Amino acid sequence: MKWPYPHMVSDTMPLRALRSQSSPLYRLPGSALVLIACTAAVLLTIGLSAVFAWRDRNEAVQQATGVAGNIGLLAAEHAARLIESGDLLLTQTATLAGPPGTPLPDDAATRDRMGLLAASAPHVVGLEIRDAAGALRLSTLPDAAPGATLPALRPNGMTIGSGRMGGQTSGRAVVFLAQPLPGGSVAGASPRGWAVAGLDARAFRDVYRSLDVGYGHSISILQPGGAPLLREPEGGGTMGGNTGDEAGSHADDITVTRPVGDTGLSVVVTIATGSVLRRWSERLWIYAAFAAAACATVAVIGALAIQRARREREAEDALQHAYDTLEEHVHQRTAQLERANAQLEAAVTDKEVLLKEVQHRVKNNLQVICSLLRLQAARIDERARRGFDESLRRIQTMSLLHELLHRSAEPAHINFADALRQMCDGLVRSDNPTAARLELEAQDWIVDADRATPLAIATSELVSNALLHAFPHGHPGTVRVLLEREENGMRLIVRDDGVGLPAGMPSQHKRPSRGGASSGLGLNLVQALSHQAGATLKIERDGGTIFTLTIPNLPVRQHARNAA
Repeated sequence: MKWPYPHMVSDTMPLRALRSQSSPLYRLPGSALVLIACTAAVLLTIGLSAVFAWRDRNEAVQQATGVAGNIGLLAAEHAARLIESGDLLLTQTATLAGPPGTPLPDDAATRDRMGLLAASAPHVVGLEIRDAAGALRLSTLPDAAPGATLPALRPNGMTIGSGRMGGQTSGRAVVFLAQPLPGGSVAGASPRGWAVAGLDARAFRDVYRSLDVGYGHSISILQPGGAPLLREPEGGGTMGGNTGDEAGSHADDITVTRPVGDTGLSVVVTIATGSVLRRWSERLWIYAAFAAAACATVAVIGALAIQRARREREAEDALQHAYDTLEEHVHQRTAQLERANAQLEAAVTDKEVLLKEVQHRVKNNLQVICSLLRLQAARIDERARRGFDESLRRIQTMSLLHELLHRSAEPAHINFADALRQMCDGLVRSDNPTAARLELEAQDWIVDADRATPLAIATSELVSNALLHAFPHGHPGTVRVLLEREENGMRLIVRDDGVGLPAGMPSQHKRPSRGGASSGLGLNLVQALSHQAGATLKIERDGGTIFTLTIPNLPVRQHARNAA
C-alpha cells in the first residue's frame, strides 16, 4: 500500500519559510487583517440588505399588479354576466312588444308579464318599452315618469348607459340596456321603439366593495369612447386604505384594463402606488434588524478574532514543531505500510498460484486414473468392462468440473450451464449406441463447487442411462435436458421418449437403504447425490421417463439438515 498523499510529506514547508515568502497582505498584523475583513463584511451586509429591500419593493409592485389583473378579470366577468342576463330579458321583452309592424302594447297584461320577467332577476330594477321618439309607453315601475326620455339611443345594436329609473325623486341608479325593436320587414327601416332594462348599479358596486384587496384601489367601467359608465368609489378616491394623498389618481399608479366580453365596455382597475409602497415600507424594519444583527455579529466575531490573532504567532512555532514530528512519523508509517502491502500481495499471489496448481494436479490425477481404467478394461470381459466404463464416465465428469474450476475467474464457482453443455456433448459422442438425439436448454446458473459436483454426476448418470437403455431396439428417440429457474430455486429435468423404467421402480425420492431392495446402482447413486446437493428427485412415466431434480436456494448443508 502506497501513501496516498506523498506531497504532504515531501513538499512540507516550514511555516516560517511560508511567512517570509507570502504576500505583503499576509505579513500584516492579524488585528489589521481582522479589521479589514470586518469592515468589508459590514459594507457587504448593508449593501445586500439594500439590494434585498429594493427587490422586495419590486416584488410588492409586481404582486399588486397581479392583484389588479385578477380583480379586473373578476369585475369584467361579473359585469359581462349581468349584461348578458339583461340582454336575455330584453329579448323576451321585445317578444312581448309584438312582431314588426304592430303597435306597441300598453295594456296591463303585458305590463304584468314584464313584471314577472323583472322579478325573475334580482339585479333588474325594471323593464320598459319606449316608442320611436324615446317616450315611455310601458314600464314595470308604477312611479316611472311618462315623459322621461333616454338620450342617444342607437338604432342599430344595444345601447348601454347609466342614469336613474323610476320617479323624479325616488329613482334608483341603474345601468341602462336599450335594444331597438324592428320597425318593419324592409331592411334598414327605423325602429318602432326600444326595449329598455335597468340593471341596479348596486349589483355592480356591492361586489366591488366586498373585495378586500389590502391596497387603495378603484374600479371603473368605461364606455367605448372612454366615458365612465360606473365607478367605485363614486367620489373619485380609492377603496381600502384611502388617505389624503391617495384621494386622486397619479401617473405612477398601477392600472389594469380588461374588456367586458364583446359589449365594447372595459373594466379599469387602479391601485394607488402609495398604498403599495406604504405596505412595503412597513416591512423595512426586518431588513434593518437583519443588518443590525449581522453587523453586531461581525463585531463580536471580529473581537474574538483579534484576540485569537495575538496568539496565532505563538501557536505557529508549536505547529511547526508538530509538522516536523508528523513528517517523521509519516515517513516511518509509509515504509511500514509499503512493506505490509508487499507481503500481502505476495501472499495473495502465492495462494492463487497454489489453488490453480492444486486444481490442475487434481485434473491430471483424474486423467491418469481414467487412463489406468482404460488399460485395465482392455484385459477383462465385456460385462465387467461396462462397470469400468461407468466408473470412467463418472471420473471424467469430475475431471471436467475441475477443468472448469481451473478456468473460472472465481475458483470456487462455475457456470453449471457450461458444465452441462460440455458433459452432454461428451456423452452423446461416447454413450449413444442408438444414435438418439440429445437436446439441451440450460439457463446460466453460477453454483459453488460443493453443489456442482454431485449435481453433475447425477445428471451424467441420468443422461447416460437414457442414451443406453431408453431405446433398446435401436429406435430413434430424443433425450431432453432442461435447466430452468423457478420461484424458489432451480429445476433440472432429464426426460426421454423411450420405453420407460420397469414397473417396480420407485416414482418419488427415497433415501437409499443399506439392506433393503435396490433399484440399481445408478438410481441409488442419483438419489444419494441428489440428497447430497440438497435437491429433491421425482420420477414420472409419461410417454417415456422424466427425472426432475428440484434444487432450492438454501445452502447445501442447511438443506441436508432439513432433509435429515
